Amino acid sequence: MITAVSATPDVRSAFLESMARLASAVHIVTAHSGGRDYGMTATAAMSLSTEPLSILISIHRDASAHDAIVSGGRMCLNTLRPDQAELARIFSGMIELDGRSRFDFGEWQLGAGQPAQLRGAVSCLNCAVLESHPIGTHRVFACGVTSVSLGEEARSLVYGNRRFGVMENEER
Repeated sequence: MITAVSATPDVRSAFLESMARLASAVHIVTAHSGGRDYGMTATAAMSLSTEPLSILISIHRDASAHDAIVSGGRMCLNTLRPDQAELARIFSGMIELDGRSRFDFGEWQLGAGQPAQLRGAVSCLNCAVLESHPIGTHRVFACGVTSVSLGEEARSLVYGNRRFGVMENEER
């Protein structure tokens, strides 16, 4: 069992700056619960295993999508293209909109009680929660991938140093 480590204010401040400098792909995580669609911007996602096909994602426990993922047991990880930074801002709360009106932006496949899937995303991973564990302010979800949709664009939007950007493919 991991025990909590108390950090001094200097260590906490340095940690937050270090995490701000860490560039990560940008995703919109969606869930469907109680007849409603939920979505949020996330960067804390990674592959976990190929047997079974699975990912890890960390979600703040105060995020509206958190409870929907817990209760619905399903989520979709929609990886954004470089030209979709505005969607990332909308779903992050940088642009104030209520939960449902966020889906008025972008082209979403909604309905059938499933998490929303963004048409034209780099990829969409539909997942079922296998396990989850609360750690501090967040919950880490291990999710089994049930289906994958690949978009035409292979480059992903990234976020690092407190701004959006794109990682260019290296010439071979």
